[in-house]
Amino acid sequence: MKDFNALQNLWDEQKTAALPDSASILFNAKKTQHALNNKIKKQVAVLLFVVVVMLILVNVIPFKKATTFIGMGIMIVSVLLFSAMRLVQIIRLHKIDLTQNPRQLLIKLEAYHVFQNTINTQYTFIYYILMNVAFALYFIEVLNPIQPFFRGVIIIVYLAWMLFAYLYLGKKHKKKEHAKTQSIIDAIKAIEQQYEI
Repeated sequence: MKDFNALQNLWDEQKTAALPDSASILFNAKKTQHALNNKIKKQVAVLLFVVVVMLILVNVIPFKKATTFIGMGIMIVSVLLFSAMRLVQIIRLHKIDLTQNPRQLLIKLEAYHVFQNTINTQYTFIYYILMNVAFALYFIEVLNPIQPFFRGVIIIVYLAWMLFAYLYLGKKHKKKEHAKTQSIIDAIKAIEQQYEI
């Protein structure tokens, strides 16, 4: 009997593992989803503002060479296409109902995550290439009247900025977006595990 009482005391002393509160997990997941959507909306708004500025520049500055207009056209089309992709991303994320069955939700979130990764890698790479080709065409006329030394400095600064933006800022942005989406997926997995217990 003494062993039984010791065993019972040991049992009583152990703390039961608290199950995660699905309401708070869901709240945090919705908050992250909303924050991610808002961030992408702000980026799209900035990109569309840039398109307006480019259209104003084309109409205000008397460019003479066709390469400048082609370059500006490529820039405008590239920004519009990239903005459209980001808008599709917003719509796809917004359509995901975080209150549905966790297994179905995980399938949708995983599909969105793959789409997000495609935008942040392949489409962003294509966007950078098109923008650099466009700037090269634009620079033919714009940098022509500048002395060769300063032209070289401008090109070096431009290339350094683009490499920094793509290799550092772009990867940092991709990691942040990936982490936010992954936190939503992890939250839904925690809720699914709670149902399985």
